[in-house]
Amino acid sequence: MIINSILHMADLHLGAKNLRLPADKQKILTQEKLDALADVFLQPCDIALICGDLFHSSVVSQKIMKNFFKQVERFAKPVLYICGNHDEKTNFSDTPTNFHVLNEQNNVFRTENIDFWCASSDYKNFDENKKNVLLLHGSISNKTDHDYLDLTKILTKKFDYVALGHEHNFWQGQTNSARLVYSGSLFSNGFDECGQKGYVLIDCKDFIPNFHPLKQRLFKILNISVSDISDFYKLKIKFQEQLANEKQNVVRVVFSGYYQEGQKLNFDMLKSNYDGFYLEFVDKTKMKIDIEKYKNEPLSFKAEFIKLVEEADLSEEDKNKILRVGIEALQGDDLSL
Repeated sequence: MIINSILHMADLHLGAKNLRLPADKQKILTQEKLDALADVFLQPCDIALICGDLFHSSVVSQKIMKNFFKQVERFAKPVLYICGNHDEKTNFSDTPTNFHVLNEQNNVFRTENIDFWCASSDYKNFDENKKNVLLLHGSISNKTDHDYLDLTKILTKKFDYVALGHEHNFWQGQTNSARLVYSGSLFSNGFDECGQKGYVLIDCKDFIPNFHPLKQRLFKILNISVSDISDFYKLKIKFQEQLANEKQNVVRVVFSGYYQEGQKLNFDMLKSNYDGFYLEFVDKTKMKIDIEKYKNEPLSFKAEFIKLVEEADLSEEDKNKILRVGIEALQGDDLSL
């Protein structure tokens, strides 16, 4: 079997749930991920690599597992897998014949022109006359990560391509002869994973990775400042403009900025006519602080605090910062730190 092209993906985290979303939305997202997998396995390639965290945990529903392995069976070409930190205890005993788990006991999958390896203490019968690909799962940059990978100890042989999993964004680099590539996660599972997710296709002539975003709902964070908005009508217009093209996505709107005392807007009213997939709000707005007003309040902690700060031997910039944080603390607001 000659390999001309490779499909590289990782961190599918099938079975992961975003508990912020209602159960019906979670169910829809799960089904959409399973449907999208069918498209991924239709890509023109000779072999597929999955570099860890196929499942979110070792406990995964039979429906998800059966659906995934049905796609693997239809793919009909080899699918190579190494375990990640989330699914290292998963039992892969009943799988299609074209699904191969690489581990210490079975650390290489050989083809006519390329050998595929997992990290091993012994790369036995390593053939430098062929191309060699290494599958890894872990962090190559963060030494404090529990799953840190020390490449100086792992890359003891000449690899042409190192297929990585664990980091959820696409990245590529180079070390000696090896091209290092994180495909990123295949799907987004939360607002900490915004942006395009997908897979990588590699032409084995040069091993240059081509990232392909997977068409799917995105987790999006939108920011709306209320500092220049004085009434609900203006807020509604700005809100509609921001969300005009986001109805299919999973959206969080973060409201920020300052409002005049007594003019705080009711953001929840914006949800009444919204017909998108999912929407949530985070309110980070603060009331505008009128220092002159508080300074003249009788028998006031705020007035005494302002007096002490203004008499301190500090720069005007430092005084302004301290006054804002102090007044926010006395009002019980989140602090502008």
